[in-house]
Amino acid sequence: MATPNIRNKQINGEDNEQLQRIETLHQQLKAEQARAQELLAKLKSEDVQPPKSLLKEYHKQAKRLEKEAGGKKRMDIGMSEMKAEEREIRELEARVSGLEGKVRGFEGLPPDRELALTEVEKMRKELVVLARRRDEMFEGLVDGDK
Repeated sequence: MATPNIRNKQINGEDNEQLQRIETLHQQLKAEQARAQELLAKLKSEDVQPPKSLLKEYHKQAKRLEKEAGGKKRMDIGMSEMKAEEREIRELEARVSGLEGKVRGFEGLPPDRELALTEVEKMRKELVVLARRRDEMFEGLVDGDK
């Protein structure tokens, strides 16, 4: 019978250590909860306000966006609608970039259509002359190698 008593004392000693650890963890959790509730109360109070410069920037951006939207306030727009509009905007941006590239092709031409066509024709003739000259020079190199 002496063996079960020793064993019970060992189990009770291990149980006691575990209970102390659990109690320590419980106290730490209570303290953390109190800190979190304190922080939450502070954040909910009116004392916490964004910086005035940030508020000014927000109002400035809101007014600009409202102006761009034609004075319409749309607060009911959903995420899918926003993504669709963003996709449309990106497509328009790509189209504008392509058109700007085409416009750059006309740089240096006079604004008058007839004068521009005359200038283009002049450049085509010059291109033909330069191509012939290049071909003659190439033939001269080929003939010189024989």
